[in-house]
Amino acid sequence: MLIVSWGGGGNFPPALALAARLVAAGHDVALLADAAPAERSVAEAVARSGAQLLEYRSVEPWPAGVSLEEDPARFHEMRNGLATAHDVLAAAAQFRPDVVVVDCMLGAGLVAAERLGLPTAVLVHVLYQPFVCFWGDISVNVSQCRKAFGMADLAAPATLDQLRRAAKVLVLVPEAFDYPGAPRGDETHYVGPILDPAPPGTPHDLGFDPTDDRPLVLVSLSTTPMRQQEALPPILEALAGLSVRGLLTLGGIAVELPSVPPNVAVHRYLPHAEVLPLVSAVVTHAGLSTVMASIAHGIPLLCIPQGREQPLNAARVQACGAGITLEAGAASESIAAALTAVLDDPSYADAARRLAASIDALGRGQAAVDHVLSLIGSGP
Repeated sequence: MLIVSWGGGGNFPPALALAARLVAAGHDVALLADAAPAERSVAEAVARSGAQLLEYRSVEPWPAGVSLEEDPARFHEMRNGLATAHDVLAAAAQFRPDVVVVDCMLGAGLVAAERLGLPTAVLVHVLYQPFVCFWGDISVNVSQCRKAFGMADLAAPATLDQLRRAAKVLVLVPEAFDYPGAPRGDETHYVGPILDPAPPGTPHDLGFDPTDDRPLVLVSLSTTPMRQQEALPPILEALAGLSVRGLLTLGGIAVELPSVPPNVAVHRYLPHAEVLPLVSAVVTHAGLSTVMASIAHGIPLLCIPQGREQPLNAARVQACGAGITLEAGAASESIAAALTAVLDDPSYADAARRLAASIDALGRGQAAVDHVLSLIGSGP
């Protein structure tokens, strides 16, 4: 199995978790990637999964401290450029896979997989309906690579047409969480989030007295640079006035914090799988990876989206009853009031637990593994 990914933040954990699950099932797995989120290197992360690391020959690691929005031309080229497509083809020639799994936002990878003619699964780590109906063609461009390889033009929307050429399109949310009305073919399957199969480790020292039983609130705002400097001060101010323990994880991002309230502990990095079982609510930018990990533990959310597709995710959290959404720049008073409501009103946790039950029914990643494994022997 060759998994073709890139270090964009929330898209990377499901690729790693899939690799670990496929290795555990007895298969040889290689993961093609350029950089890993947070502070741990891609080599360490892939080694922990048991897969073999293959590196892009033409893609340099993304510069530290630079947001994706600050260099759109580079962001476009690393995902959609012809050099990246050739790197995917070279990785396949080296590893000789039977099955290819490609990140949905890697246009060059999607085209390269079609050119290889191997059974292919696509990981859709964003909400499928808005991706294929609205914004996919803005971010994913396959025309440059298709033209260079002499491949036929696609019908509009091109992203949807490209995905339909894959054997499996795996949507990494429960179907009830997506927007309704998504165009679907026989290849489209809602498989839920692919979570790390390894049992969570013993929680780190979180920085609180063990006898402190105030609710634990996790604050997590992405593993890529994204307005953390502006977003965190009002969140910390809100936590200061509440009878909670605040656990802020920075995801390896360098942030100059204002004075930190005494009821807040700050960690540069903590494995969320270890601490989520202890958490009563999550304050998040509404990246889909964080949203799904929280909901998989039945935890309600306060979403404060900072950009990209996060407002779409946050709107679905609120529509499903699993949390409250505020706009970026919300005042500390509004944040405190919303977080109090999420903690005190049991309906939010009840809705999160209902969604968690649907994730459990999908095997927390096993459904995705089963679909990938079904492709073995289905090639030409």
